[in-house]
Amino acid sequence: MTVRASRLFGPLLIALPAMLGPLLGGCSRPGPSAALADASELPVTRVVLYQNGVGYFERSGSIDNNVLTIQIHPTQINDLLKSLTVIDAGSGRAVSVSLPLEQNADRLLNELPEQVRNAGGVLEVLQVFRGAHVEITGQRGSVTGRVVGIENLETGSGEEVKADWRVSLKTEDDDIVVYPVKAITSIALYDKTLSVGLERSLDVSLGEGGWKPISVAIRLAGETPHRLLVSYIVEMPRWKPAYRLVLGKDQKPLLQGWAVVDNVSGESWQDVKLSLVSGAPISFRYDLHSPQYTERVDLTPERAPVAVAPPPSEAPGYAVDEDAAMEPEAEEAEPEGEAKRLSKNKDSAASSGAGRGAVTDEAAPPPPGRPAAAPAPASAPAMRRMEPPSLDQLQAQGSEAAAKSVGVLFRYDLRDPVTVPDRSSTLVSIVNQRISGEEVVYFRPELSTSAKELHPYRAVKFENATGFTLESGPITVYSEGTFVGEGFVERMESGRTSFLTFAIDGNVLLDSHGGTRDEGLRLLRIVDGVIVSEMQRIQRTTYEVKNRHERPLRAYIRTPKRSGWELKNQPKGTVETPEAFVVPLDVGAKASAKVDVELAQRVERNVAIDSSNTMELFRMYLAGGKAPPDVAKTLKEVLELKQQVNDKRKEVEHVQSQHGQLSRDQDRVRANLNVLRKTPGNEQLRNELARKLAKLEAELGKLSGRLVALSEEIAELEARMKVLIRGISLDAR
Repeated sequence: MTVRASRLFGPLLIALPAMLGPLLGGCSRPGPSAALADASELPVTRVVLYQNGVGYFERSGSIDNNVLTIQIHPTQINDLLKSLTVIDAGSGRAVSVSLPLEQNADRLLNELPEQVRNAGGVLEVLQVFRGAHVEITGQRGSVTGRVVGIENLETGSGEEVKADWRVSLKTEDDDIVVYPVKAITSIALYDKTLSVGLERSLDVSLGEGGWKPISVAIRLAGETPHRLLVSYIVEMPRWKPAYRLVLGKDQKPLLQGWAVVDNVSGESWQDVKLSLVSGAPISFRYDLHSPQYTERVDLTPERAPVAVAPPPSEAPGYAVDEDAAMEPEAEEAEPEGEAKRLSKNKDSAASSGAGRGAVTDEAAPPPPGRPAAAPAPASAPAMRRMEPPSLDQLQAQGSEAAAKSVGVLFRYDLRDPVTVPDRSSTLVSIVNQRISGEEVVYFRPELSTSAKELHPYRAVKFENATGFTLESGPITVYSEGTFVGEGFVERMESGRTSFLTFAIDGNVLLDSHGGTRDEGLRLLRIVDGVIVSEMQRIQRTTYEVKNRHERPLRAYIRTPKRSGWELKNQPKGTVETPEAFVVPLDVGAKASAKVDVELAQRVERNVAIDSSNTMELFRMYLAGGKAPPDVAKTLKEVLELKQQVNDKRKEVEHVQSQHGQLSRDQDRVRANLNVLRKTPGNEQLRNELARKLAKLEAELGKLSGRLVALSEEIAELEARMKVLIRGISLDAR
């Protein structure tokens, strides 16, 4: 069964694509009389692919016409509008760029008659087209009329009930004709508005323009021929690098670099100049194609105005009460819902007159803002090719590609033109040269939870002396004609050294042990009485490598960099990368070797003025001979005071020792005296012990007094030291 439009509307259907093209995002064509130059006559001559998902395109050549049309995929249109540049090397210039209008599918559907928005299938079409003029043709002949309705006259009973849909038509003879739906083979629509609306609804549902190329017309002015350079960026897949490294016994390793290039631009690249950029310039999406509408406040009165009726008592010749006329009574006003309905009907009628009533059988006028096409010439003039102008005259040098730094970016310019068919991927060679490198074993202790019996990686230590920046990517390693492993190379600037790991070596072992110590104490500064010292904390690790191979080898041990730490006594041949120190160690066949790795960290500490370390700091600083005279004088005085404090503290220790001994003697004499007092007789001995006890108490009193005096003297000396230190402002760095 088919649904067809009436032949009466043939002219309408012919004019429909020209009218709907801008609305549905399809391909627009300049007027039939415009002189056109297709983009195939202005081919792509240069392509630059980036790592941030965009591609730069140049088209160049000479045309004798004033309109150049470029076919662009719908997903690329916003990038083209954002970046399109047209340069005419002659006296001409670009005037305008025309392209179909992009409209949102929801907005398009809202513009359609309500009856056709969701119509689908013959039953729904007949249901929503109630009242439409149609011609039905089928097994029971043809009948023409207006659709009255559709109903299901079920037949049978129980589980054998069958649907029997019938459509009713009102003919010109005022007859109601019933036609079985299952007998219909075609339906012709005679209502122009519904036919056009159904066509638009189907186009929106199909997503027309979402998969077809969009024609962009560049209109030119000035004398011909136009020598053009057209450039723009569009979204493109980023190029992907892949490398091969071939190791040999008697020659340097061979490094080959390839790039996978994907062409999804919609047209083939034939003999284009291809460049690949390493780096990611800032780029973003921005919608310039879709119309941007501004929401406006709706000030339509919620209650529609009501016509004023005359008062019941009014008669010819009587005056009208204006106040009463301006304030109609409530029972005379229409309900609010009815007022809204009348207002909507009024708006709908106006819209119908401006919209559906504007559709005629004549060719549709051009959309607003698009000029009418000029009369076509008798024949289009021939196109003429020219040597393309270039924005960059760099000549490719080298075997595969030329290297060029562009700001913070790095660009590979392929020496030979490249052909990449549309919707295909191509491998292009960017590097093919020998580099300095050697096969080694490579330890990464930080990746292991235990430092015992650690096996290294087999690796290639190589320097990027290619002159190129190598973008990160996989690398396949061959040695002596055999595949030996795969690795991954991080982004490498030219001149950097890296280690490429590709296998595990089970015949080499690593043991390690170590500890931490402090050394290098020195005075750093004195500010506001605070004394700051500096020392070095040394973390030492001893690595022992055991080689079970029958040949000697060179091992490298990686020590990650840590903030604030540096490698001390750096072994000869150490490789420093942005992330680590890599220390070398040569190991003989069936032998072992050791290397010490020391990392040093500078540590600042506040020290007390009465600390012995503080006085040592002062002496070391004064011995260096760099102290300012006033600071040196003060520090010497502080040292003298400190010496006096030390002497008095020694005296305190001596007095305390004497005091302790006398206290013990006193306790012993007192104990003996208590025993004698309990025993009759021995009066003379008791008297002697009493005199001795009194003498001890007197001596203890003197010692206690001396301890108090020494304590006060020490406090006074320390106070003087603190005052002197607060008067110093020193930065000894």
